[in-house]
Amino acid sequence: MNEFTGKTYAEALSTVCERYADRKALVFEGTTYSFSDVKREIDRASRRLASLGLRRGDKIAIWMPNSADFIFIWMGAAQIGLVAVLMNTRLRLEEAHYQIQQSDSRAVVVSGATAYRDFLGDVLSMLPDNTADKDAGPGGDKLPMLDFIITTVRHGNMRSGMHHWHDIAYDENASLDYETDPAAPAQIVYSSGTTALPKGVMLSHAVWRKAADHGARFYQTPEDQLYLCIPLFSILSTVNGVMTFWVGGSSVALAEQFDAVKLLATVQAEKSTAIYLLPVMMSKILELPDFERYDISSLRTGILLTVDRDVYTTAVEKFGIDGVITSYGMTETSSACTRTWADDPLETRITTHGKPLPDIEVRIADADTNEELPQGQIGEIQVRGYNTMIGYYNKPEETSRAFTVDGWYKTGDAGEMFADGSFRFISRLVDGYKHKGFNVSTAEVETVLLRHPSVGDAAVTSVPHKDFGEVGVAFVILAEGADFDAATLVAFVKENLAGFKVPAHVFETDSFPTTSGTGKVQKFKLREQALQRLKAELD
Repeated sequence: MNEFTGKTYAEALSTVCERYADRKALVFEGTTYSFSDVKREIDRASRRLASLGLRRGDKIAIWMPNSADFIFIWMGAAQIGLVAVLMNTRLRLEEAHYQIQQSDSRAVVVSGATAYRDFLGDVLSMLPDNTADKDAGPGGDKLPMLDFIITTVRHGNMRSGMHHWHDIAYDENASLDYETDPAAPAQIVYSSGTTALPKGVMLSHAVWRKAADHGARFYQTPEDQLYLCIPLFSILSTVNGVMTFWVGGSSVALAEQFDAVKLLATVQAEKSTAIYLLPVMMSKILELPDFERYDISSLRTGILLTVDRDVYTTAVEKFGIDGVITSYGMTETSSACTRTWADDPLETRITTHGKPLPDIEVRIADADTNEELPQGQIGEIQVRGYNTMIGYYNKPEETSRAFTVDGWYKTGDAGEMFADGSFRFISRLVDGYKHKGFNVSTAEVETVLLRHPSVGDAAVTSVPHKDFGEVGVAFVILAEGADFDAATLVAFVKENLAGFKVPAHVFETDSFPTTSGTGKVQKFKLREQALQRLKAELD
């Protein structure tokens, strides 16, 4: 039985930090923390927050880059029953304002000016100038719930409601009122919002249970270390990252942001054994002229955010990550709910996303009827278990629509199940389409288009068709110096995929419409563009 079943943040941290007290837990910007050190810092964070008057159930927004303080504040809040609202650092001002307001956050924690953003300045720009009224809350009528602005850097013009994090007075010996209900909310993480306003996904303390099961599939030991430069506001970095590695007594080498040279130097110096990467990060690393002089042979496992098999092959051949693993999950399922094993055949790890983690049910169902489909058929991936979200914060109707009457979470993703019980994610259902009665994965078509030398990037959507239901439309950004030839690209796809998957139209474009926070392509806007172009051609 998983020993973290039923444990809260406070109970899990006590278990881990006592068991591995003197072992390395965290490395950040030259400072190393043992598990005893991080427990002390997390408890200090709890005491600082409690001393301000924040109480169980209050929301505290964290809008800052990766740092040790980020982890201490997030976990310090959660262990005393506060709810940490983890905000994407790339949000526009209006998006950030929406999330602070919609989450009813009583406090927001920010850093100052960083390499890419002045978070404190951005928050202050959202608020009324109430510096003359020392009794007024900082949020005024723009953010009426906001009582505290907390900054981790010193600011010369402190205003009402502002506090420097390390100056908040607290009693080192004060007892802490720990949260004892593992089903209580601990985090709110906002969805990407490709088709509507983002929704605040509420996750409970139960994620510690799943973090413990993650590590088993790459044979985690206390000797392992994760190099982590993926932002901490993501569920990949919190549940799949810090929590998973700490549960097993492993350490985390944390970077504020991705830097190819620093990554290689740190992995070499720390002898990191695991790494999480985006394909673009791998490309930038391989572009370094002195890449091969770094010794990264300690790497043995990792996660790549892609479905492209060529990227996995590169990870094995160029980076030596023989135990690269694949998984399927999303914020609403508290990250991975299926995962391969590190010693599965590479082909299995490339072509599937593994089997469900313990005590989590996964099935393929008809998205309209919710009837389970036979093995081999493409349908909606649906998930049921302790790991699914509590719901969307203050959005009961959206929460109700997200679940079936018998508790299955409707992911909105297309996938299939194989005879051995493993699953494969294909694409978002909203991104896929049905042509002549067959389901088409836009991600699959995009992957093929990207293999053509004239294509720098590709995105595929669909438009209605009176005879075929829908037909595919591809938008491509040309590689530097390439010429556009739609017929050639259509022929290339036809050579590599079944006929019903071949797009009926291919258009050249300079850029794709994307969400500002996560950079995801907004397919509904591409669909609108496709309809406009096709109408113009007919006219």
